[in-house]
Amino acid sequence: MYNYLRDTTLAAALLAWAAGGFLARGYASPFPPPSEMRVPAAGAAGDMLALASGSRRLFADLWFIRLLQYYGSREFHGEEEAGNGEHRHGEHENYGAGDYPLFFPMARHVLEVDPAFTAAGLYGAACLAFNMQRGEEARALISFALGYNPKEWKYLTMLAAIGYSRSGNAAAVAETIAPILKDPDCPVMLKQLAAFLNKKAGNYAAAAAIYADIAATSRDEAYVKNAVKELKKLAGTRLPPRGGSRR
Repeated sequence: MYNYLRDTTLAAALLAWAAGGFLARGYASPFPPPSEMRVPAAGAAGDMLALASGSRRLFADLWFIRLLQYYGSREFHGEEEAGNGEHRHGEHENYGAGDYPLFFPMARHVLEVDPAFTAAGLYGAACLAFNMQRGEEARALISFALGYNPKEWKYLTMLAAIGYSRSGNAAAVAETIAPILKDPDCPVMLKQLAAFLNKKAGNYAAAAAIYADIAATSRDEAYVKNAVKELKKLAGTRLPPRGGSRR
């Protein structure tokens, strides 16, 4: 039964693909062509249906969920197991670190399916650049996205932040990505990164404001729990004006 359903799905995908190709002759699509899609074999039928039926965003959401699940699985490097993927939420220098060799191709594939999924692009680039120290792959991901959204200022801002990160200038990175945090679709991971960098740079008031925003708006329990914990820590810290440094 499984093989029958699989074969039926694949056949339907091929028919939809052929029909879509016939109807779209002479139409210049704003999306990446199939030749640029490095799709895993297990998802080929689904991607063909997404392209032919105009359901790119739906399938991009599914691929993004797979990316989150993959990155949420803990890689062991001799440290204590935190459980529930909380390595992504902890307040330490190397949170979210690890090899995750499939992260870049999976993140790129989300944008191959729907290059307008900016939040996924920002999330992928930030994880690669700031958590896994893979700046070249982060820039490659953004460059691919910019090929289809050349005026997306958030990607250009992220490129600048990645540049500052190479010099270890936490304050400059936090200041550069600050405008992105105001976007309603800004990934909560990026907000926490900004809070962490501000705290590291001594900008405690700015860090507290971001943590308060996370606690009030995030639906991710682990991020909310961490934000509340950090706010309690900062409550006992003398907070200088935002943008200032503690003396």
